[in-house]
Amino acid sequence: MTKAKKTNQTKIGRMHTRSVPSRIFGWSLSWLSLVVVVLNWIEEFSSLEALPGGHSVFYLMGGIVGATVGAWRAGVFDAKS
Repeated sequence: MTKAKKTNQTKIGRMHTRSVPSRIFGWSLSWLSLVVVVLNWIEEFSSLEALPGGHSVFYLMGGIVGATVGAWRAGVFDAKS
């Protein structure tokens, strides 16, 4: 009889896939937030009035936070190994 060789494996990461609705919401939020940041930047250097209230640092900060949360919901920051 042969014994099966035992090997110790260290698991570094775990495979995790987010659900389809979560990924769709995440990518949509990321792209929408990036559009807000770009529109805010364009409003700063032109007379365009696309966002209510005009150019504001709150649009910039909200866009950055929204893009980060959207990327997290889309699974960009999840471990792949």
